[in-house]
Amino acid sequence: MHALEINSLSKRFGRVHAVRDVSLVVEHGQIYGLLGPNGSGKTTTLACALGLLRPDSGTVRILGEAGARIARTKGRVAAVFDRATLVPRLSVLRNLNYARSLLGHKGGRSATDCLRMVGLEEHRRQRADRLSLGQSRRLSIARALLGKPELLVFDEPLSGLDTLGVLEMLELFKDLHAQGLTLLLSSHRLHEMERIVTHAGVVQGGKVLRSEPLSQLLGLSKKPYRLRAEPQALVSQTLEAVPGLGVSLHGTDGQWEFDLGALNPSDLVQALVQAGCAVSEFAPKVESLQSVFESLLKNEGARS
Repeated sequence: MHALEINSLSKRFGRVHAVRDVSLVVEHGQIYGLLGPNGSGKTTTLACALGLLRPDSGTVRILGEAGARIARTKGRVAAVFDRATLVPRLSVLRNLNYARSLLGHKGGRSATDCLRMVGLEEHRRQRADRLSLGQSRRLSIARALLGKPELLVFDEPLSGLDTLGVLEMLELFKDLHAQGLTLLLSSHRLHEMERIVTHAGVVQGGKVLRSEPLSQLLGLSKKPYRLRAEPQALVSQTLEAVPGLGVSLHGTDGQWEFDLGALNPSDLVQALVQAGCAVSEFAPKVESLQSVFESLLKNEGARS
């Protein structure tokens, strides 16, 4: 059973096609990032998945239940959208106790447990309207953790946070994941999300351009390598003698990129050194989410 399965989901607002034939799967134990710029359809997709909007077409299954029966997942799914749903004049602790009573949670994590998990235990008597933005965001997450949720959904959780707040939030997500929770995060902050997501769906124009494990999305499974060595002529001669290398020379600065295939990296370095080459860099080439996104946009534009 998937944590979330979306098939051919579409949603229009008048003439605006906000979501176009979106399909994706979130498995239990993943940190799944729904990633793309503002206005790309991420929030609408989440709202349809959570039963807050009715899609024009397509199907949703969440924790094994059809989207039309999402009420059956009560207490098992929790969501935090950009704006905190807190009672300003109540203290941090009273906000959580009020939410626990309102939502009818029985058993599972208490208000104190949740405050401890998000690092707000020392602020439990402070009024909610006197918290910083980062603390307010943490309180919203603590509210979502009440009871026994299995799937946590966060829409733009890093919005408005300063550098320290972003780092703290990323660490919090790592901790929650380590405790066995499944996380679905939508964000336009590609650089930061790259540090924590295990799987990603890249969204633009209401469409999911790619959805797969982060390692595959960034090309890590292909293990491309970057080499810098001198002298160039000798390096080229040595590399050409190695079977199975797809080598291409970039510019005139002595840089090569290739797929090692089944070759042991240390064997190739040894061959270069024995041939008299001076190796200054030899490491896996890692794409960034930003570069992958730009490449996907370029390919999408070429097809349209």
